[in-house]
Amino acid sequence: MLFGSKDKHFFDLFERAAENMVRTAELFKEMLTEFDRRQEILGAIREAEHRGDAITHETITRLDQTFITPLDREDIHHLIAETDEVVDLLDCAAQRIVLYKVSRPTEDYVKQAQIALETARMLAEAIRALRTLKKPEQLSDLLIRIHGWENKGDELYHAMLARLFEDYRHDPIFVIQWKELYELVESAIDACETVAHVIRSIMVKNA
Repeated sequence: MLFGSKDKHFFDLFERAAENMVRTAELFKEMLTEFDRRQEILGAIREAEHRGDAITHETITRLDQTFITPLDREDIHHLIAETDEVVDLLDCAAQRIVLYKVSRPTEDYVKQAQIALETARMLAEAIRALRTLKKPEQLSDLLIRIHGWENKGDELYHAMLARLFEDYRHDPIFVIQWKELYELVESAIDACETVAHVIRSIMVKNA
């Protein structure tokens, strides 16, 4: 067993997971804006997904071996799992794009990918700030901004669905495929906010 409530290795793992999450969001946006390279970029996203799984596994293993943890065990598990969920969802979306032989991304999808990227970047800042918790007001501001990006994602998502069903109502296969693609990125944005809720809980417990 590992002992010591000041074990900071968990924060290193959180930050590695956050960096991997942001990199995945960057790659996903790049895939849509450089669509001719989609197969190549998908390979890089797949590597990031494997890297995220390895970080999650390392975190859970360490959690199982550590007697006293710097944060509640449930919070550690939830934070690392939901951060990796963002990666998994974007990876799934990228794979679907290739599987469905999408000819080109919609303008809405590029906008949605940008929101996912901005939300991931804000979340990574909040995760880095967890290491000290010495500036709770700064961290609170980041969480508010994450919520703001998530709201923008919700608004765009509902507008996208409305346009999809209106403009392509005579092409059910197209509607089914794009509805799933939109939902995957929307779920990735929602997962970012879930991590933000975990961070808020950590702040309250350590106030």
